[in-house]
Amino acid sequence: MSEIKICEVRYPNCKKWFSSKIAQFEDAETFKRAITYKNAEPCPYCKTMISHDKEIMRFLEKDNTGKVIKETRCIYNF
Repeated sequence: MSEIKICEVRYPNCKKWFSSKIAQFEDAETFKRAITYKNAEPCPYCKTMISHDKEIMRFLEKDNTGKVIKETRCIYNF
């Protein structure tokens, strides 16, 4: 069974998830350890530039039917 791995970003204003064109990771561990400082791209829905803060990102692993097997998110408690 092949897996699909994708990194998505959620813009805080329009609240829609979209697949990042510049932030892609091989696996969840790489996603957790990555530094996303100063990476930005436009939201495809509202066209506003968004900085890739890991609190608004998620790493998904899906099966070949598109069903999410695992979701990894970074939530910080400062």
